[in-house]
Amino acid sequence: MIVNAGEFLCLEGDKASTLYVVQSGTLVGISKDTHDEIPENFGPGSIIGEFSLLESEPREQTLRAAEKSEILVISQESLQETLKTKPHWIKSILSFLTSRAKIANENKKKNQLVQALPTLLYIFSAHLKKTGGDSIPLEELQKSVFAQNNTPKDEIQHLLELLQDLGLLKIQDNVVHAESLQIVPMLYETLKYRALNQKVSPNILSMTEQMVLTVFVKLIRENKVPEQNGLCSVSTELLRTEAKKSMHGLTLTTRTISPLVQKKLLEPSSTFDIHAPLESYNFFYTDFEKILDLLELNRIFPLLDKKLVM
Repeated sequence: MIVNAGEFLCLEGDKASTLYVVQSGTLVGISKDTHDEIPENFGPGSIIGEFSLLESEPREQTLRAAEKSEILVISQESLQETLKTKPHWIKSILSFLTSRAKIANENKKKNQLVQALPTLLYIFSAHLKKTGGDSIPLEELQKSVFAQNNTPKDEIQHLLELLQDLGLLKIQDNVVHAESLQIVPMLYETLKYRALNQKVSPNILSMTEQMVLTVFVKLIRENKVPEQNGLCSVSTELLRTEAKKSMHGLTLTTRTISPLVQKKLLEPSSTFDIHAPLESYNFFYTDFEKILDLLELNRIFPLLDKKLVM
């Protein structure tokens, strides 16, 4: 079969009833997922449509000849007849390989999303810092992410909707608004740290650390603790009493609080000594807004990881 330059061989969504083998020339494959921006080329020797044909699924791409091309066409009937002459397990193996290929394709898309997310967050953060605002035009963000990462618009939109579901941002009137000016860059730095160091960022807290800080936030709010130079303090006695009620029987000790002191998330009233009893300190103080942002980051981060690999 000869397909002249510019002619279409098939359209995305067509019922797959034939298998194509490119004998000469070049076909260009385009799908809606790529928004016509990342075409796939099929040169001599390429086999097209084997999975769609075996599974009786619609065509995954629109195919157009970039130049005069010679195509070998194998019908579904011919393929089925060929399979009948082979051992009965051949078709099962082909179906198994088809399933594995689909899983690999899905994993590839997930990896692309995982790789695109830091780029999106970096561009968004840099824009907020540069402009001093809290938003960026959707089209500008899409173009910038595509320019740096070749990420199609539908994948960028998927990431934005995912972040919107988590309460990190809001998309309105083709503008992306940050719900928190601090968490967007914090999330970017957390992802960057993990990628560069192959370990968990210090921003990601243990469950015990989160529980202690949650108690701190609860006491500050309930007792309407005033801020002094951006810092709020809570007495050790009040902290220990509330921790006993809220931390499921976990006893608050100097050792329990030590990781938070080391991370400078909590500061003691006097020089800290891990071997000293907790009563040695009259109070602990903290940057209240920083703790709120950090707890929100720790709420978002595991949910984000889970959604990206679902």
